[in-house]
Amino acid sequence: MTELDTLSASFAWRARDLEWPVTTEVGRGLSGVVAATTRVMWLDPASGTLSYRGVPVESVAGRWSFEQVAFLLISGRSPGDDGAGFEAFRERLRSSRRLPPEVTALVRDLDPATHPTRLLRAGVSALGCWELGADDELSGDRHWRELRIVGQVAGLVAEVAAHRAGRARPTVDDRETLADGILGAVTGVAPDRADGDLLDLLWVLYAAHGLDAPTFTSMIVASCLADPYFNVVAGLSALCGPRQGGASEAVLDQLAAQPGPEHAVEWVRGVLSRGGRIAGFGHRVYRMPDPRVVILRRELARLARRRGRPEVFEAALALEHAATAELAPRGVHVNINFYAAPIFALLGAHPALVPCLFAVGRMAGLVALVREAIDDVRLIRPLSRYTGPPERRVGSASSR
Repeated sequence: MTELDTLSASFAWRARDLEWPVTTEVGRGLSGVVAATTRVMWLDPASGTLSYRGVPVESVAGRWSFEQVAFLLISGRSPGDDGAGFEAFRERLRSSRRLPPEVTALVRDLDPATHPTRLLRAGVSALGCWELGADDELSGDRHWRELRIVGQVAGLVAEVAAHRAGRARPTVDDRETLADGILGAVTGVAPDRADGDLLDLLWVLYAAHGLDAPTFTSMIVASCLADPYFNVVAGLSALCGPRQGGASEAVLDQLAAQPGPEHAVEWVRGVLSRGGRIAGFGHRVYRMPDPRVVILRRELARLARRRGRPEVFEAALALEHAATAELAPRGVHVNINFYAAPIFALLGAHPALVPCLFAVGRMAGLVALVREAIDDVRLIRPLSRYTGPPERRVGSASSR
């Protein structure tokens, strides 16, 4: 028997260098760890560079639709270089929004006051039961080759939005973009072109951003060769906390709490003095302002003017300046959620629905990264370091 076979010897892992089983030790939250290689996207923490398949995001933001960017991320091909492939992809994506009646009935049977992310999670689980028979082979590889789940999630978000608003099930028109379909379900009216383009822009900027919590969670589940419906439910679960998609709800709450732009400095200092956080600030990767903010700050100003709500932009800008003055010296900077959240709201989304809208955009990168990973899949299984008490002897448990 070797030292490593005994519990007591295992405590020595903290005290001595071992080549096995410990090959490296990392910081909390896997900080600084490179956990995968990818050709899908590049995020440079030093410069803020974000590119999809080598294409800088700023060169497609506002120029390409979300459907075109999803094709680039998932297939690796430009729509301009493979027009026929993109047309087939788009047709598949849009037609997938037609959901089984049994699935929509399940969503409709739930209380419309239920948080939208829970309704979405239930819908994805129901789709998994519908799409996969009791005897179906559950290997993830075959099912990840089907891209219908991207359109299905968009269809479910539209269904959830309509259900919460007390409207009938949305109709699906294959000539309608994913963005226009969802906006119609959110507001109950046909969106204008500018609104559809703006939602596309938000999704393009959210489409992929490295191994964020939802994507990494999905990759862990995919390493088990689980089918995509298990996988997306897991990713949604990681998305919905206040440190991820739920942060957008907090941004809207704090903007609503503003007494006026002239009080922003006082309000920020009050929150920080009580140990609170400013939602929409801080990022685990960037040590600079999120570069995507430049685009969305401008778009919020335009949308607020178009809606006749300039005070929304004025409040956000004053809050950003006040929070930056306090937090930038600590290395904490504004992130994409700060301006994306009020844009989603002015497009008609209730704050609780915003994480679901975020999820539609992130599905493109999530699917692309998982499909890439399962080509060379290995079960993700890190070690943990034991820091509990030493080995103890206990007597027999008393009988009752």
